[in-house]
Amino acid sequence: MFVSLIDQKKHMRRTSLIFLCVALFCGLISAVYEHFSHGVYSNYMIYLFAFPLIGGALPYAVLGLAPKIRCPSPASMRTFNSGVAALTVGSCIKGVLDIYGTSSSYQPIYWVLGIALIVVGAAIYLFEVLSSHKRKADA
Repeated sequence: MFVSLIDQKKHMRRTSLIFLCVALFCGLISAVYEHFSHGVYSNYMIYLFAFPLIGGALPYAVLGLAPKIRCPSPASMRTFNSGVAALTVGSCIKGVLDIYGTSSSYQPIYWVLGIALIVVGAAIYLFEVLSSHKRKADA
């Protein structure tokens, strides 16, 4: 199946917009939760919006707006997006538990898996870019 570069760039911009909306939603959830937390705050909840904004909206905006940068494959995008989602959910859960004054032994799993999925997604993308450059050099 052939997808034009224009369609791929449009998909990157749309994905960036979706992550921007997720970041705004996380900011709203964080503000509401902090409002009803009786003066107890958690940095994990305050900065909940940062993961989808910096990890999702920013990279996809760069990919969508830069004309010469290759777009990632669905496999690398899904892996990377899963990592950003894991970090976002982990931050939310850590923030909720901090506000309640408790902890869980499952919290580190979100951070480890989130970072691992982001690294794997980026590695898949870099492999794709390097292999396409090699194919162009061999041709």
